[in-house]
Amino acid sequence: MLVALTLGWLIGLPLVLMSPEERSAAPLDLYYNLFMLTPAVAALAAYLLERRQPLNVLYGHRAEAAARDQQPDQQKELQEVQQQAQPARTLKPQSVTDALGITPLRPVRRLLSWSVLGLLLFFAFSLAALPLGGALGVYPFDPSMPLFVQDLSSRLGRDATEFIATGVLVEVGVIFTASVLGVFLHAGIEMGWRGYLFPRLALRWGPRAAVVVTGVISGIWYAPLLAAGFFYDQTPVFQALALMLGFSIIIGGVLAWLRMQSGSIWPAAFAQSMISAAAILHFWFAEAGQMVDLRQATLQGVSGWILPGLLLVGLMVFAHRAFGEVTDR
Repeated sequence: MLVALTLGWLIGLPLVLMSPEERSAAPLDLYYNLFMLTPAVAALAAYLLERRQPLNVLYGHRAEAAARDQQPDQQKELQEVQQQAQPARTLKPQSVTDALGITPLRPVRRLLSWSVLGLLLFFAFSLAALPLGGALGVYPFDPSMPLFVQDLSSRLGRDATEFIATGVLVEVGVIFTASVLGVFLHAGIEMGWRGYLFPRLALRWGPRAAVVVTGVISGIWYAPLLAAGFFYDQTPVFQALALMLGFSIIIGGVLAWLRMQSGSIWPAAFAQSMISAAAILHFWFAEAGQMVDLRQATLQGVSGWILPGLLLVGLMVFAHRAFGEVTDR
């Protein structure tokens, strides 16, 4: 945790100290991409100090499912472990890819199905946040998509009204393609927070506390970018930090569920990538000439947390089943 926070400030502090004019000319993508890799670097540093972990930390899903993917001699070892009074406390070797949640990748069907679910679920959350924000009066929702039609018309060089359906399908395809292509960048975030940190906190304090603590830590980690004006532009830094903490706990809790049920970080990484790629949706459905308050609207704002928050409440009620048997209580 301290390594991630320290590295984050080392990368973000130059942006914070820049004037707005200097910041606009700076290579923001480079700073942002380097910042996103810091949780993975921190997790790797922690791994070098901690080489052995309990079986249920090695695998986010139930230990019995992990056993089916192991070699016969490992299965025998697991059966002996399960006969002991506290199987979750028994130690076994752990590779760096297991420690960061990069593996296991098998069964492939489980990995693919949870990854597709992560993409579809967060596309749905991003899209549904817009009419919900419109109903609550915090987002200028316009189902006729005036800005999208205007942009499509300019690209086609003619009135695009009759091509809206085709244009939407193409753009949705672009969003999903961008989500798949961007997964490796977002995997850096997941290796640290959901790959390494969450299972260990869940083992120590239980999954409910792990959702909150992981969310708080990852939210604080964003502080340098928030101070530099990322995410909630022109918002006082402490207000932006409070919003990011809420976002990180709620969205991070759902991402932790994807990680633990699938056994690896990839479904959560695809979901993270979808959050970024689907941000374009709030431009499509906004009324022309209206400003969008990201503090209140879109998946980034308070109204956008309602649906994932309801899902998270259900997951927390059945936490030990939803997040896997990672405790010995």
